Amino acid sequence: MNSSKWWILFLVFLWVPLQVHAQSQTLSLEDVVERFKQHSLQQELAELEKLRKQGAAQQYKSYMNPEVSFFSEQLNAGTLDYDETTYQISQPIELLGQPFLRNKSANKSSEAAELSYEYDRSALIQQVKSLYAEYWFLQHKLQVYDQALEVISQVLTSAKDRQEEGTESGLQVQRFTVEKNRYLRMRNEVELEMMQVGNQLASMITSPEESGFEFQVEADLPVEPIMEDSETLKQYALEHRSDLQAIELEAEALGLKYKVEKRERLSDLKVNFGYKNQSDGSEGFVIGGGIQLPIFNRNSGSISMAEAEHRSVETSLQLQRRTIRNQVEVAYLRVQNLYAQWQEMQQYPLSAEMLETSRSAYQEGRYSLVELLDATKAYVDGRSLQHRITADYQQALFTLDTITSGKIFSTQNTSEQ
Repeated sequence: MNSSKWWILFLVFLWVPLQVHAQSQTLSLEDVVERFKQHSLQQELAELEKLRKQGAAQQYKSYMNPEVSFFSEQLNAGTLDYDETTYQISQPIELLGQPFLRNKSANKSSEAAELSYEYDRSALIQQVKSLYAEYWFLQHKLQVYDQALEVISQVLTSAKDRQEEGTESGLQVQRFTVEKNRYLRMRNEVELEMMQVGNQLASMITSPEESGFEFQVEADLPVEPIMEDSETLKQYALEHRSDLQAIELEAEALGLKYKVEKRERLSDLKVNFGYKNQSDGSEGFVIGGGIQLPIFNRNSGSISMAEAEHRSVETSLQLQRRTIRNQVEVAYLRVQNLYAQWQEMQQYPLSAEMLETSRSAYQEGRYSLVELLDATKAYVDGRSLQHRITADYQQALFTLDTITSGKIFSTQNTSEQ
């Protein structure tokens, strides 16, 4: 084999591990948010919905679209030949300033669509963060079950050896076998759940071209108390929530639309301006105009619909303000309760050494079978609960941050500087 082929093989063997390493990586919370902003298809759908709304708003605007006409008449069946040519421009004119109201309404609707997209995007980022915290919990819960299985497996091996020596009954071996399979079943269920959550998270932070994306999350999720009180957060949310601002703008836009429909009761004035040339030598500019008389149709149907839409959005605005206050109050209380529970759990920490100590105590005869199994179950339940509370706290904090328009983490970041 010549040297070039050896070089090709060397590069292949070097490339494969690099690809495996590139596909499996440890991601921080900031990493997944950044990947979401770069690759998320869900974000793209939200942006397309924004563009659709802005396109609908643009359609409502008024534009100067004059009509250009050309008329030509040629008469030669009478005593004299006669021909006439007219060039004409026509433009409807709304007499009560409707174009200005339409444009202003459309601009507000377009801005409302932008603000609504901002809130939808923040809600998607909250979902990404919550999935990250859930994956973190399941990853740590899986480790807890692996630790318990390791202890049960070691004791089962020792029990089998003692049974062969005649110093331990087959009942204890059978009991350990049952416990091992019970923990194995629960461990496998956790692994499948972690896979599902991981797939959901990956679908939100990867591009369609990325396949087989594998990742791990960071070992720690810091738990810190929030720095603001409930009333401050409520007021901040009412002043800064982009979805609330979007509803306010939409209410203004529909109020302007209602004015337009009321003014539409007077029909447009159609103005014609042109140039005429006749065969008898007469030529010159012609000006004309016309207006429809609204005798039977005074636009009452459109006025009623526009008024109903306007009042409906104004009512929704009032309800949304109440909803935001309730959302913040409930989310704030949930965060406080979880933080208090997390602090309580920190007073009685559990470590893997405690599980190993129980195993040693059993093998040395200081623990009975029941005591060992109870200690193992207490460790698994306790450590799982600790991780569950930590993940729940993070998820509650993400929710509170979203419904307060980013107030929580902006305060946290400021306090750390």
